[in-house]
Amino acid sequence: MKIQFKRLGLVICSASLLMTAGCGGGSSDAPAPAPTQAPAPTPTPTPAPVVPATTSVSTTVVDGAIQNAVVCLDKNGNGLCDTDEVQGKTDVDGKVTIVVPTADVGKFPIIALVGLDAVDKDHGPVKTAYTMSAPADQLGVVSPLTTLVQQTIALTGATSADAAKAVQATTGITASLFEDFTKTAAATNGGVNPATVARLIVVTSQQQSAKLDTALGTKSIDGSVITQAQIDTAVQKKLLELLPALMVALTDPAVMAATDPTVKEGLLKDAAIKLATDSDLSLSSVATVVAVNTQGSTPTPVVAVAPTAALNLTSLNFTDRDNYFIRALTASVAQNTPDVNNNVKYVYRNIRSFVGNIAQWGFGSEPARGADLHFNGSAWVNCPVNFESTASVRDAAGNSNYNYCNGLETGHSKRVALDVGGKTMAEVYAQLREGGSKFLTLGDPGVLGGTPFPAGSSVVYLALTAPTGPVAYYPGSSNWITQFSAAISAGGIAANQPSGVACNSAEFRSGSTAYSTALESLVGAMAGTPCLYPQGNLTYNGVMYTSPDVSQEAWGNSTLGIGSIGTALVNSGAATGFYTGNTKLRIAFKGPGLNAVTYYSCKEKFDNGGTRNCTVLGQGSYTITPLGDGRALTLNGLPPLIATLPTWALVERGGHVYRAYQNKPTMLNTARLNSIATTALLSQLGLPAIDPSTPFSLTAGSYQGTWDVTDPAVPGTKTILSILSNGGVTCQDGSDPTSYHSCSVTFTDPTTGAFQFTTAYSTGSGTFDYLAGTASATWYQGATTGQIVAQRR
Repeated sequence: MKIQFKRLGLVICSASLLMTAGCGGGSSDAPAPAPTQAPAPTPTPTPAPVVPATTSVSTTVVDGAIQNAVVCLDKNGNGLCDTDEVQGKTDVDGKVTIVVPTADVGKFPIIALVGLDAVDKDHGPVKTAYTMSAPADQLGVVSPLTTLVQQTIALTGATSADAAKAVQATTGITASLFEDFTKTAAATNGGVNPATVARLIVVTSQQQSAKLDTALGTKSIDGSVITQAQIDTAVQKKLLELLPALMVALTDPAVMAATDPTVKEGLLKDAAIKLATDSDLSLSSVATVVAVNTQGSTPTPVVAVAPTAALNLTSLNFTDRDNYFIRALTASVAQNTPDVNNNVKYVYRNIRSFVGNIAQWGFGSEPARGADLHFNGSAWVNCPVNFESTASVRDAAGNSNYNYCNGLETGHSKRVALDVGGKTMAEVYAQLREGGSKFLTLGDPGVLGGTPFPAGSSVVYLALTAPTGPVAYYPGSSNWITQFSAAISAGGIAANQPSGVACNSAEFRSGSTAYSTALESLVGAMAGTPCLYPQGNLTYNGVMYTSPDVSQEAWGNSTLGIGSIGTALVNSGAATGFYTGNTKLRIAFKGPGLNAVTYYSCKEKFDNGGTRNCTVLGQGSYTITPLGDGRALTLNGLPPLIATLPTWALVERGGHVYRAYQNKPTMLNTARLNSIATTALLSQLGLPAIDPSTPFSLTAGSYQGTWDVTDPAVPGTKTILSILSNGGVTCQDGSDPTSYHSCSVTFTDPTTGAFQFTTAYSTGSGTFDYLAGTASATWYQGATTGQIVAQRR
């Protein structure tokens, strides 16, 4: 009103100038000026509407080229093309162009809704709807393969490059995942055909969707109504977990050999049905999965809180109070306080009780595997108990980057926490098991009774993506590689060789015993030249079995094993015939080109597991790389059957050649309990509490394993010392494994490895080095003393 009043006053004053000499009541002898008309105000021009800049985005949607797929940028991340999102439909070649705001390009993923009106140029009308997607920075093609990449990004916050590497490593596809594989003639990549992989992904997703049809419209555990888009998202994420099994299905010889499209489609459908049937994404689990996905797609504000000690339970296998296994992550207040790089620290704890004997260790699946060494970029290292791994503070979307065990694994993770306070432990346990989370296993769930979780309890769901890890190996003597002498490695026809020589020698029958000391020597010995024998027979439980092969080729003399497929027993249970039915995968350093490798699929002899009658799977190459004071040999050009297995390598270091490994890119969904829930559950089960603020230490059980004990002053003598998981100790004569003698080991300080021992012949004391896998001690026999050393097998 004040502004309006001032404006009115000005109008009155201007009008009065027509009738008076002026405004304000003053007078003058001068004549009054002639009245004038006030000028009209200049109108304010209406601003032109702001038209946002636009960009044409062209994409191609393929399994085969798909017509009538609805395409848009998914700006709100709901898996739908909403009315306010520019959309278009693909033509007969799967192509479409949509004009979108330039500001949106590169920010949002592109999705393709393949409905029942869609037609696949290669596979016909679509009979089960599904959805595909591609990353925001890779919009040119939408395919089943780009969908895996985008879901990896959505799960973990990884870049499209890292996500693509993870998918490629799992599938064995070496071509770009962002190209139109239907137009790439060279896309087979040594047998891994992207088009076949993509087709099995589609058929599996359709079978998985059909399995969840009746979940549509029901409620998730957070009370929200389950939509088709949420089911589609759950299916796409589950495909990431199913990918290794899917690739194994593609290595079925029938699938690989099929050339008729109809036959191949039928085989892929059969494989998809089995994959979907075996999947733990089911009507009983989808309610939990959807709730996790929904919360994970909604960023929450980061609220600054004072750091506290933290305890997360990542694994619990409980039989009773004397028999259990616990894996936990802990952090003290200081460790949970962000440093100058905005990183926090955490410690891995493994605790296992077997008949009350406690073993504690930091890293690895077993106590001895805490000694595993890996090359962190500058040195070979392992991680002692209480080693501090690091992770960045999580952002609003729950994303973090982590560095586990000094570079053994680095990657991205995304976390979603669901409140379970007030729910009974039994109810939460059942939901976890139904939802596919197996990190809790109780021999008798009845021990939970009706006890509720206290307020503040959460189940934390994590999605992890890690690129390829470093080369690593176990330094025990059981991991030293052996090779045969040159005469045996050369193989040949046994009938043409003298008795006791080469393929007829005792050395070949008993197995190689000479340790490899250099990679070049091993490469030269493994030349792929088998020992050839007549058709074989074996007798088991009084029954003779004859080899189905007219000749018996023994390949163990000149090839290296890199894995196996199958779980049939060797020399145990019901005989399956001359062979077990398992497939042994081997390599020899031969073939065309530089640093050649030939890959083999071999049969396994039933009575002794011997390697027989190998066939070529493919050719590749090897690379030797200097790593600090060692060298690593890695393989290239893996055939599909081998690409599905853990990555195999060799390490030469310290005068020995070791079998080694390299973690593949990881795509893992897992769950854990937070501090409050973990403490409550351990109390309910009657297990000791875990204090994250107190460092933990090795116990006597941490040294369990087999140790070769020798006396340097008496070459050729050896005692095999076994420290058992139940706390017992045995000693065997190294020259006669059937001969045992009494012995005992008492740890006076497990944290340092200090121990005392007694045998039938002497007493003494010394120290075990847990990480190095060695020991030394002084023995006493009357007035005589001496030294012994030990090496963990």
